[in-house]
Amino acid sequence: MSEEIVSDKTNTVHRQLVRLSTAWRRSSPGLAAIVVFSIFINLLKLATPIYVLQLLDRVIASRSMETLLMLSVITLVAIICGAMLEATRRKLFAHWGNWIERYFGPALFATGMQKDGRSSPESSTRLRDIGILRSFVSNRGLIAWLDLPWAPLFIACVFLISITLGYVVLVGSLLALVMGALNEYLTRESRNATRRAGEDVRDWISSAERERETVGSLMTVNSFAKRWSDGAIARQDENIRSRTVQINFSVGMRMVGQFVRIGMLGIGIWLVINEMLSLGAVVAANILGRIAYTLVQNAMVRWNDAVKARRAYIRIKRSLGDEKAPVVSRASSTAPMPLSMKKVAYRYPGQPRSLLQKIDLTINPGELLCVIGASATGKSTFCRLASGVLTPGSGYVHLGDVDVYRLQGNSLSREIGYLPQDITLFQGTVRENIASMEQGNVDQIIRAAKLAGIHETIVNLPQGYDTEIADREPLLSAGQRKCIAVARAFYGNPSLVILDEPFPHLDYRTKRTLVKGIKALVAEGAIVILTAQRQSSARMADKAILLSHRKYTLLASREEIAEHLKARRTGSSSRNRRSRRKQTHDEEPKDENVNSSDSVIRPRFGHDG
Repeated sequence: MSEEIVSDKTNTVHRQLVRLSTAWRRSSPGLAAIVVFSIFINLLKLATPIYVLQLLDRVIASRSMETLLMLSVITLVAIICGAMLEATRRKLFAHWGNWIERYFGPALFATGMQKDGRSSPESSTRLRDIGILRSFVSNRGLIAWLDLPWAPLFIACVFLISITLGYVVLVGSLLALVMGALNEYLTRESRNATRRAGEDVRDWISSAERERETVGSLMTVNSFAKRWSDGAIARQDENIRSRTVQINFSVGMRMVGQFVRIGMLGIGIWLVINEMLSLGAVVAANILGRIAYTLVQNAMVRWNDAVKARRAYIRIKRSLGDEKAPVVSRASSTAPMPLSMKKVAYRYPGQPRSLLQKIDLTINPGELLCVIGASATGKSTFCRLASGVLTPGSGYVHLGDVDVYRLQGNSLSREIGYLPQDITLFQGTVRENIASMEQGNVDQIIRAAKLAGIHETIVNLPQGYDTEIADREPLLSAGQRKCIAVARAFYGNPSLVILDEPFPHLDYRTKRTLVKGIKALVAEGAIVILTAQRQSSARMADKAILLSHRKYTLLASREEIAEHLKARRTGSSSRNRRSRRKQTHDEEPKDENVNSSDSVIRPRFGHDG
């Protein structure tokens, strides 16, 4: 039998290098253009000081109008070219930032949705990192640092004009560098504390919005408001501390810049008076010094942005190493495949023992497995393991010859339809929710809705399958939302359907329709797993697992299920009879002073006899 091999499995470092190197390689033409533009932009900044130097030192002395006109035209052309190149460079950076977000965003979102229960950054954190990087690239942050290496060129030009003025600019620029570094160091803790307090506030607001009815019904609005206020005050306090330091350093850098300009003018005029320097040279040096100091100041003002962007880049690089690229080896035949579990065990972090231990079973195509147990016995964990949402601590779960965990996130993931116990509908149309937020095939969408018993309800909605809905949609009851989620699990004719507690919140008629839909899928060769708390639900199953506190009992055939239910009914009837006899015995105790043949004399009320 031929094999279709999809092999992308590589180690973490290699995955990082592949995706990052691809991004840098695709960005290299644009980056080369940006570097060339930066060279000309900064060289063209020399046009103004050269123009002033020639104007004051030569044109005035020669009184040549032709020279004045020619110098003015050349300088204006240089300024216009520099402005056009600067605008083009900014547009290139803006496009590059947006491209970075489009290129890395989907991969970071996918890697953020961890399926194995391990602690990892959330998708929102990963996407926030890509947003930080995009903002740094698209705005003037990266431009400021890209122009910073040109500051020594302008300082060197000042030194060529006057060593004394050169030292003035150099000292001022070094002071700006030191103040920028101190600003970042002294505000680091305050900024981190502000960020943490802001995240806590957002979490509380999100929690309160999600559970608005609960918050209102329990009269906890004031408590939530106080909790939000405490978090907001903590964030504001830390923000004020951080902003105070930043304002002080920002004002300080502007003050140093003014000192540099005044010093250069004052010392320059002193040099002119002593006939050590010309007036044109003083003005030109002042312009060059201002350009150099501005480049340093702009970079220092954006030091925090550069630090955040660098950390975001490191986190993104690490996250790309977490990207799953598993091997999926699959027979090219479309024949149904069995689901097999071999010595499967799972323990949640922090638990002393495994919740499920050494589960061995095989479910063949066209069979229905019912998982029965009380709350907290592992039914939902069993479903997560069977669907590939969790990976076993030991053992394996295979669909055919493929680990179900490797099917998740792959193009073969449509092999599995999964209904979790906590259902969620997403912002979009009914059609998109059933088709897993895609447009989907209309015929398959309607078929899935009919199997789930929700088609008639959807048709009666304002726009039918195109009705916009969201989680906690007021147009739909809890049972109707569950049926839409069931239809999502049925969509696409999956070979494995897993339904975690599908029947609660459903009325009798909908339950019957859903049972018929489940039986139809089984008749077509699908494997169906459903969980329930009542053992009577096993009547419709081909196999059943009874879970109870880290132990399980496998009923491997309909005969075993029938015998178990019969024995359970018989045992239940015997217990009920014993209970009734005991209750009767307790309610009518015998009196030792009264014979059994004695009659009981009952008083008759309302009679004088």
